[in-house]
Amino acid sequence: MAKFTRNPWLEIQAMKDEIVEMMEETHNDNPGALLARERPVHFKPVADVYETTENYVIQVEFSGLEKDAVTIEVLGNEMWIYGERRQEKEVNCSAYHALERSYGPFARQFVFPEAIDACGVRAVMHQGLLTITVLKKGTVQQGRRIEIQQG
Repeated sequence: MAKFTRNPWLEIQAMKDEIVEMMEETHNDNPGALLARERPVHFKPVADVYETTENYVIQVEFSGLEKDAVTIEVLGNEMWIYGERRQEKEVNCSAYHALERSYGPFARQFVFPEAIDACGVRAVMHQGLLTITVLKKGTVQQGRRIEIQQG
């Protein structure tokens, strides 16, 4: 049987990062942020964000999730991605040798330098990778929920 080791220093750093983030959120007076955080957030999915001449592109890793488990909302210059990853089945806890994947509610917020046009946002989920393309130089509109296409 393989021996699994853990690094308590990494766990302490993760707790420290979480405390700093909570402290920053208490000073956040942005009403849009409160809407997306109605439920507790257990983890933040990892993301790559880059910019081209015409677009902002966000790629978020959601291995094992269907597109219906993820919601994307745009309000002004903010984009919220949230949902929940549920465990596939209950397993006797003594059967686990490692539990590294994150489960429960998740959320990510991305803030753009200017307001984005919600009609200029396209989202595609392919093999567990959500790719969101946002057209630059949009006009300010009301908030909108973005439909995710299957890739």
